[in-house]
Amino acid sequence: MRSDRFESISIDRRSSVSYDDQIKESIKALILDQTFYYQALLPTPQQLAKLLNVETELTEKAYKKLVKENYIKYIDPKGYVVAYFELTNYFFYRNIAIYDAISALGLSPSIECIEKKVVQLTDAELQSMGFNTGEKLFYINRIYKGNDKPIIILENYIPLSIFKDMDKKFTGTEPLNAYMDKEYNLKAKLSFRVTKAVNLSSKLASILGERKNAASIESTNKVYDQFDRLIDYGQSHTTSSYYFQALVTREEMLSYYQKEQIPLTT
Repeated sequence: MRSDRFESISIDRRSSVSYDDQIKESIKALILDQTFYYQALLPTPQQLAKLLNVETELTEKAYKKLVKENYIKYIDPKGYVVAYFELTNYFFYRNIAIYDAISALGLSPSIECIEKKVVQLTDAELQSMGFNTGEKLFYINRIYKGNDKPIIILENYIPLSIFKDMDKKFTGTEPLNAYMDKEYNLKAKLSFRVTKAVNLSSKLASILGERKNAASIESTNKVYDQFDRLIDYGQSHTTSSYYFQALVTREEMLSYYQKEQIPLTT
């Protein structure tokens, strides 16, 4: 990695956010926009401290936090390298189930169901999702994990006019696509996803064990079956440690991190 990229790591001395957290978040942003790519060698804590004109203790603290969150790892004698997990863009732009995508990372997938219930939304809400007015929906809110660590939280809205009695039979821990195929002989044929970089809300951060306003990729998804019917409307948020590869521009990420008062140089 060229040394001039190190200068992209920056801090704002006017911010109330601690320097070590600013350094950590700045590096996260650079990993997310692939300025610092997988297995790239990072500056040593001493080099970075000199560049930022701060105590080495602060850069060491930032690196320890990044190691704990699975962003980077230390390889002796090479040094600190980028080690974040990345789910292929097939997840976002083709119809690949989250459960299968996590398996593809070499992780053991599991699902924790937080909530499931029948909901009756307003006609305006239903139309904005793409459902018919008056439709009753089965709402499911679940955390997908890899090796028992949260990776993504996913909310699904399922039309009960198609999936009759699903609210009574679905336990909440089954992979959704596989369940639909097995129980209703319906396959998820086509998926349309829209992604963007966001801050995690207090509620989502608490559920995922993250801090408020942590970086996340939000995905809104519509899934259609083999008969071209809308069978699932979903919205997901990743944890900050597991960025899913997506078409998010550097300008979007710069704008996002500026909201957290963590400036990045371009």
